[in-house]
Formats: sequence, structure tokens, C-alpha cells
Amino acid sequence: MPLPTQPVYFLPLSPSALAAFLEGAQIPAAALERAGLFAAALCQGKPHHSAALTRLIEQACGLFAAHPDAAAAQFHALAPRLPTRLNDWLEALALQGVVLGPEAVVQQFCQLSPEDYPVDPFQAACRTTLEPHTIRFYTDAAVDPDAQDATGGEALQAPAYVERTHDYTAEQARALRAIVANDDEHIDLDAYAGAGKTHLILQLLDSATRRYTYIAPRPSQVQAFRRRLSGALPVEILSQISFANQVAGSAFRLGILGTAYRPTFQISKASFRDIAQRIGLQPIGNQPPASVLRVAFEGIATWCRSRDERLAPRHFVRAVPWAMIDAAPYIAAAEHVWRCMFDPVLQKATLLSLNVDHIGKWLALHGARIPASWGTLLIDEGHDMSPAWKALLSGYEGSVISLGDPNQRLVGRSPRFATGMKLEIVQSVRQGPMVEQLVNETVALDATGYFDGPFAGSPDQPTLARTYAAWDEVPGRGARVYGNPWRLLEEAQRLSAAGASFGVHPDTLSSVGREVNRGEEAYREMTSHGGSSQRWEALLAECNEQDMPQIPRMFMRGYNRDRFIELTQRLTAFHEAPLQLMLVEHAKNTEFAQVAMSMCCFRTGFGRGYAHNPVRAAYTAMTRGTQQLWMPAGALDELGQSIARYHANRTEQRRSKLAKPAWTAPR
Repeated sequence: MPLPTQPVYFLPLSPSALAAFLEGAQIPAAALERAGLFAAALCQGKPHHSAALTRLIEQACGLFAAHPDAAAAQFHALAPRLPTRLNDWLEALALQGVVLGPEAVVQQFCQLSPEDYPVDPFQAACRTTLEPHTIRFYTDAAVDPDAQDATGGEALQAPAYVERTHDYTAEQARALRAIVANDDEHIDLDAYAGAGKTHLILQLLDSATRRYTYIAPRPSQVQAFRRRLSGALPVEILSQISFANQVAGSAFRLGILGTAYRPTFQISKASFRDIAQRIGLQPIGNQPPASVLRVAFEGIATWCRSRDERLAPRHFVRAVPWAMIDAAPYIAAAEHVWRCMFDPVLQKATLLSLNVDHIGKWLALHGARIPASWGTLLIDEGHDMSPAWKALLSGYEGSVISLGDPNQRLVGRSPRFATGMKLEIVQSVRQGPMVEQLVNETVALDATGYFDGPFAGSPDQPTLARTYAAWDEVPGRGARVYGNPWRLLEEAQRLSAAGASFGVHPDTLSSVGREVNRGEEAYREMTSHGGSSQRWEALLAECNEQDMPQIPRMFMRGYNRDRFIELTQRLTAFHEAPLQLMLVEHAKNTEFAQVAMSMCCFRTGFGRGYAHNPVRAAYTAMTRGTQQLWMPAGALDELGQSIARYHANRTEQRRSKLAKPAWTAPR
């Protein structure tokens, strides 16, 4: 059945009345609710447009009011053709964009208008998720002693606030009022996925009552916001890259960094082999310098995303699990690479890449501060900021509002402000009540205590949670999300061979490409070393644990980077494709009508490449779909096993960390 395109339609039928009919054949007392039940019954057989439903309910309401004794016979005749389970009724309705009315609203209208159907007032009353709220946005303006009115009289007083009325959830309105009333506070605003964080940011920026600086994770989000805002507003919109560059530039000019090099975001085009040769990196054991450089980069990346001031063995466990035996050479190599990343001579030719996390760590280690000239800072997706950047923001003299969802932080815990206020929004405006229990059961598997309240689905959204037994049951359109790059690669090859039109998320393509390089290099290393390679053995173990023995065989049959590039050339542009594939870590900040989750979204926590928290990864994927969410049978059982493996691995890493000496990071 095609997905509904019309707005959600509320039936004048309460959940308790439908349950009473299914459990004990009880027919509602009011003619209006009887008409709603009659319409719900007819919708089980075929879809109805909202206009047709309105006419049907109006006619049925009149008939039931005129002939109340005929209702029993009508429903008795329909009963043999109707489902017996409540969930089947709700699913059939949701597929048509139809939901039951809220209990209180249905009762209210059955009392006020029991024998006719005031459709417009009823539909408006049912839309309770978003309601009009008036917010006072307080201004920073003060009395100008030089200003005079038109007659040359006393100084003019600027307005103390601007009032605006807009549709918000009750929690959104409370959060806005708290933000505008605390103009010098550091605020962590935690909001579940789909709770309307972007809506709040736009409202704050549109208010034009303060000087705001909005910081988005990606340049694409900056462009999107610029298109939605008036150019006359006193708002500066920056990507995290631009913000990091400017903060680093300020610290450099003040001489805080103690170096002749000004760090800026940059992407190196040099190969690992060339970089290793230029910086004089030495081999470790049977690992050539290029492989040592790869390990050093991964260790540095993990360190920069941690609170640690010193490099430690655990920062290298994803890159080389055996490094826990003797991590000292890898730490020494990473220290050398780290110094080279900020060497003015080497970086004159952009030899090594620098990202936002690298710059933040460097600034934090040198005690830099963010200049107090940005006004109020709005940090989007603040849950993904590194602890170093959060510490820098904690020292900011002005107001900072960090908006995020800690459950979408896939690796590590979301850092908090050193001091400040916490706000919370649990009401979704993206997904409906039918996924509410599923989301809360998922989050409960990893009780990190981020939110005080449970996720609440919106009664205005008829989101369906469907279960499939075989992958070919999922829709051929919408988004498909994977927790494993090898599974996604297999699916992409299968779809390509079948001539399907599909796209792959650009960031996912890059990740899968790196995995293909890893597999090809590991196999080449194994064949060149007489059948012995730690990297190949690690790949074999990883694929064996994930029940994917075909992946190593694929490389043994000659799969390589060139074959992967041929595949990418047959793809449709991602945003134009009817079917879109992506890894779970790239599903953030996206929304789709239909989402199908592969079992590998729940079967994680095994080792090297899957260090993200499996519960948060599954939560991130399952909160993307607005109308349909497809999950494999037994998904939560599999997820429970994954989180147990994940915590066992974390416990083992902590034990290993305690058994090893600490190493001091270079400054």
C-alpha cells in the first residue's frame, strides 16, 4: 500500500472504546463514537480518503442517532470480516494516515455533540502535540540617553521584549522561556530524536533580540539555515570547522599556543607512505611505517575524543587489538605524529590532516579560551562535541546553549558543562505512540540516565512499527540502515546486479571504501608474508564473529578498490534515489517516511570496527522513520546480547588500562 500523503486524520473513537468492542463486543453509547467505530471497521477492508471518511462518519452518525437499536445488527454483520487484535486495527488505520482520537477529546465531543460530527473543531482539538504559545523574547537594548522623541522630549525607551505566538509542544515552550530568561547561563538542552530541536533554534534565531552565533556540525547545515533566515538578522552562522579555525586564530594571535604554527582545519592529499617517509616514522615489528601511521592516526583520533590528557594503551585497541600486549612503541609513534601535525615546516605543504577534534584537543592542552565576542552561542548536535571543546565552551564568559540528544552519541558519553542548567524535551513530533514502547525498551537496555522522562510519541503521527522475517519483505523504497559496512556492501552489489535504482550516503561510501582498502591490503600482506598477517587474521576473526565468511573469500577471489569504484559509478545520487542505503552512524540528522533496519544494526559490539554503543546506534536508526519502521524479528533480544558483549569488552579494556603505566602526551 502506498504511504499516505494527506495529513493525519483523527477518528471520533477512543482507544478504550475500541478495546471494549474487541474484548467484549461492547458498542459505544454515543452515536458519534459509534460512527467512529463503524468507520474504523470499514477502513480494515480498504483505504478511505479523509473527505470520504468525513462523509461516512456524518452519515453513520445521523443513522445511529435516528435508529439506535440498529447498531448491534450493523456491527454483528461486520464482525466476521474484522481483525480480532487491537494492533491489527491500529496498523490498518495507520497505513492510511488515520489514528484514534485522544480519550479526553472524544469524550468531550460525545458530550457536546453526541448526534452530529463537527469535523473541523474535532480535528483541531485532537492536534494536541503542537499548540499556540506566546513567548516573550527579552531584548538586550537599553535606554539611549541621546535619543529623543519627535518633539525633542525625553529619551526613548526601547521595548523590553518582543512577543511572538507560534505552535510549540508544551516542553518546547518551557525550554524557550527558560533560555530567554537566562541570558548569561550555560544550558545543556537534552531532547529525544524528533523532539523539534531545529525548530527551537530557528525560533531563537528569528527572534532577533540577542546577538546569536549558531554553530552547526557541517557546512551543509550552515547553508540550510542561511536559506531559512532573513539576511537582516544579527545572527552569525558557522560550521564547527570555521568556528575552530577562528578560535585557534585568536589563540595564535595572543601567543597562547607557544608555536609559530596557526592550526587550521585541513585535509592532506599525501599518501600514508609519503607522510611516513617525510616525518621519518619507523616500522614496528613487521608493521611497515605506513601501517604504523594508520595506527597512530586512529589512536590519536580516539584520544582526542576522550577526556584523557595523556595517550594510553586503550586508545589503540581498535586499531591493533594486540597493541595491549606492548603499546609503548605505538604510543611513542603517535606522540611523534602528534608533534608533526602542529609543526609549521611540515604543515606548510599540508602534509598531515587536521580536524576539529585535533584542534580542540590542542587548544585545551594549551589552556586557550574562546573570546567573549560571539554573543550567545547556539551549539547544534552538542552531544557529539569532544570533551576538549566542551571544556573550552565551559570557560566562555557569555551564554551557551548546547542542544543535543545524548542517546545519539555513539562512542563515549556526552560531556556536560562544568556548571550550568539542564533542560529536557521528551515529546516527539516525528514519531507516533506505536513506536513509543519500542524506543523506551531500547534505551532501557543501556540505562545511562541521560533523560529523567521516557520518550513520548506524538498522537499526531501514525508511525507503524513492522516486523519482518526475511529481508525481502521490507519495502523497495525509503531508507535502509546497516550496522556493518560489509553487509551494506553485499546489499549494494546485489541491488546493482539486479539493476535497481539506489543511492548510498556519501559518508557511508567513504567508510565502506576504507574497509575495502583494509581488506585488500590485509590480503595482499598475507600473501606477501607467506600466509601470515595479523591484519588478515583480525579480519577473519571479525567476519567469523559476524557470521560473514564470504567477505574474506570475496578478497581471495580478487575483489579490490577498482571493483568498488565500478560499483560507485552505477549509483544514483543519494538525495534523488528512491532507495537510500546508509550506515547507522550516518543516519543522524536525517528523516525518512520509511526506514528498514538490517539485523546488523542490532548485532554489534564484537570488536575493532564496532566500538559504538550498540543501543545508541539502534536508537539512532529507529528514530528516523516518520511513517513506517521495519525491524527484524528478535531484534531487541539480539540487541540485549550486543550490549552485554559491549560492556564486557569495556570492562576488559578498563582492566588492561589499570595494568599498564600511563604515558604523558606531548604539548
